[in-house]
Amino acid sequence: MNMAAMTELPPVDISVETRDAIVVGVRQVMALLQKAELLDKDMTYQKLLVEPESLFYYIQTYRSNRAACDAIVKSADGKPVRDDKTILSCGVNLLQVQRLMVLTCAKRVFGVSGQIRAQPAEEKPAKSGFGFFKKAEKEEPKTMSNEERFLSELAKYLAFDWQLPLLDTYRQHLTYQHLLELGSDLAVIPTEQAIEAAGKLDPADIRKAREMLENDFVTMLNDNPQAVNGVIYWNRDWYKFLRPLLGRKVWQFFARDRQFFTLVANMDKAKIRIFGESLAFIAPENLAEFERLNIDKIAALVGAFHTNFGLEMEGFMSEKRFAKDILRRLVESFMYLKKDQEQIKIYADLTCKAIGPSIDAWRAKLI
Repeated sequence: MNMAAMTELPPVDISVETRDAIVVGVRQVMALLQKAELLDKDMTYQKLLVEPESLFYYIQTYRSNRAACDAIVKSADGKPVRDDKTILSCGVNLLQVQRLMVLTCAKRVFGVSGQIRAQPAEEKPAKSGFGFFKKAEKEEPKTMSNEERFLSELAKYLAFDWQLPLLDTYRQHLTYQHLLELGSDLAVIPTEQAIEAAGKLDPADIRKAREMLENDFVTMLNDNPQAVNGVIYWNRDWYKFLRPLLGRKVWQFFARDRQFFTLVANMDKAKIRIFGESLAFIAPENLAEFERLNIDKIAALVGAFHTNFGLEMEGFMSEKRFAKDILRRLVESFMYLKKDQEQIKIYADLTCKAIGPSIDAWRAKLI
């Protein structure tokens, strides 16, 4: 799925005549697919308009069998069409056809009739009784129902077949304020889980997070929506500092509690760089034990843990009991160690190798 392409929504400013031609074409394509036994015989045009899953299936079936529809779907110069951007004989491309059908289906799902007004009412001049213009007056809009208001905003970002199975999810889990804050990102949030998670967030927090994360916002929402609470804790400078250090675990870190963030914020940034991705999982009790050492010894010991235990490190460093049961004694053995930096690194490596069996035995007791 090309997220960049999805942000370019095709226009739906289509004439009535073209819309009529599109309806005829959709029906004819359906008949061809049914004749070729590629589409269920009980599929009807009306089903496409009221059942999002049926419309999604229809579009997917066409895309997988374009050649079967060459007699109907032709380019402006009469050639077969193998992509969605080529202008058709009716004057629009398939992306426009798709968006028109998605919006029509959405109106049926939301129970909205008539035209969706996505733009505010325009001001029009009013004539006085003497034929002169009075001060421009705003045309009073008709009262919109909650469903019409919601769909008018959502419709700005509806265009793709993958959004069809999500129509009910939008309605159940998002509010009008959510739509306003999510804005164009609605066109690049492809999963039900991410939309549900967004619906649990305060719209004001979404606004702050989008301003902070910019292009990272959708990635965060799809990976770990709870990270928004951590993102808005930090200022932009801190975020720019932490983002590259945390790597693939960035959203795991930002999903942690604020008490832990306070602990990290009070650390020297040079020490924060040493811990890096491990800040996403290390228990605060373990972090506090490391903090008893000077920066050179922290670097040596943390480096030795990463070298000797790799990904397994998360399994015990995330346990607060590890601090009291094992790490504390280890840290104390380093506190008064008088060696140069290279010797400290060697000592840390040998020590981590030596305590490996003890850590394995300790972890076995946790299970």
